[in-house]
Amino acid sequence: MNKYIVAFDGGGTKTDIALIDINGNVLYFETGPGCNHASHDGRHFQNTLQTLYLNALLNTNLKKEDISFIYLGLSGADLESDFIKLNKGCKEIFKDTPFKVVNDAWIIMRSGLKQPYGAVAICGTGTNSAAINKNKERAILRSLSYVLGTYGGGLDIAREALHQAFGYEEGTYQYTMLYDEIPKIYGVNDLKEVVDFFYPINKTTKKELGAITALVNELALKGDKASIFALSKAGTAVGMQTAGVIERVKIQDEAINVVVGGRVFSSKSDAFINAFKEALYKRVPKAKIVKPMFKPVIGAYFSALDELNINQTDEIEKNILESCEKNVKES
Repeated sequence: MNKYIVAFDGGGTKTDIALIDINGNVLYFETGPGCNHASHDGRHFQNTLQTLYLNALLNTNLKKEDISFIYLGLSGADLESDFIKLNKGCKEIFKDTPFKVVNDAWIIMRSGLKQPYGAVAICGTGTNSAAINKNKERAILRSLSYVLGTYGGGLDIAREALHQAFGYEEGTYQYTMLYDEIPKIYGVNDLKEVVDFFYPINKTTKKELGAITALVNELALKGDKASIFALSKAGTAVGMQTAGVIERVKIQDEAINVVVGGRVFSSKSDAFINAFKEALYKRVPKAKIVKPMFKPVIGAYFSALDELNINQTDEIEKNILESCEKNVKES
């Protein structure tokens, strides 16, 4: 067997690549631009992956024939049509080298587990949940939109906050500090002027919506009821969605680890996590919530070991930790 694995964590804004030997020694790490095929035109995702891959080989003096397996956790890998496109593009890059493309939720899950089964809940800008049982049966959300069944990401929290603030402004809801604070994010004097950023053409940015999500967390700590409601509503939805994928693979009665990741799970307010736990435990009472031990790209590496039937030993983890300190940048 060849001794090297290439792992990818490909998102919308950045792509991490790591070249690691089968003993857990990280030989190369690089961060490049995002490679979500749905966010860019043409061959962008392919060009990004190929450039990072060739750079990794060049900088380690390795040949394609030296690589045992390439594992890619990619955002935008949701529907069958996505996988057809992604697998075709990767085949053109990697030729005869074995590879596997999965949704990036799976590598986040694997970055927090010592074994290849359990569940994951992600809540950052968007949200996703997935689960796999010991028989390798998998379930994952489409994670495409509210209309298509998924709710609870940071953008949803921001939209709920705006809804609550405008509801107060029009006399529908109770007072919320969001009414006073949201205009400051847009550099205007009052909420009426914020309307122009959404109608008749939506001119708001993800950065501004992200700032609103952060504001919601801040105001929830101050006891703002609308902010607590927005976080609790999202947490409940993510908890229910996670319970749903766990039930689909029939492990709801087991003591399973649920890896949680994403900025919303790290918020100082406990409104989101408390609502998430309540909804999850109601249907999966023995679930244990854990945080990732490694970066997602390392989860892709562990997934490659699974494909090669190599156990994730303490020695491999020790080598990963030590070599990550030298070679893997925080991003």
